[in-house]
Amino acid sequence: MKSDDLLVFERSPVTRIISCVATFVSASIFFMYLAANADDLQILPIAGLILLFLGTVAAAILQYGDHIYFSEFGVKYENRLFSLFGKRGRWMRWEDIIEIREVKSKILILFSADGRRMLVDAILGYAIARAEILRRAPQAVLSGTLAEDS
Repeated sequence: MKSDDLLVFERSPVTRIISCVATFVSASIFFMYLAANADDLQILPIAGLILLFLGTVAAAILQYGDHIYFSEFGVKYENRLFSLFGKRGRWMRWEDIIEIREVKSKILILFSADGRRMLVDAILGYAIARAEILRRAPQAVLSGTLAEDS
């Protein structure tokens, strides 16, 4: 397969900015707690706020690593961070997709014949991805807001 035949979708800038903002907000909450309680620091609130900050950092890193690939063969979700730890994405073949469910005209859930599900949401070029999925998997049952459009 040539690289020209591969469409790559990433998270939208808005979702990436929101994840970064959440990281900065969690850090500021931690520092506000430290400033307000400098005389009487307690371990549980500090531990909770550190965990909150680390969780938002991890979420931001995952947002930046998300990619959805379309080829003539099928569709694949992969995260670069997960790939570093050996969790590679798997292709879902177009002919194996049995249902395409759209939720609130913003989220697509693809269901395959072998029971796997794939979420396509918050990506840059959602309309293009939606049109490509519908074009390449015409055999799939449409449900959710897609069924209302039909």
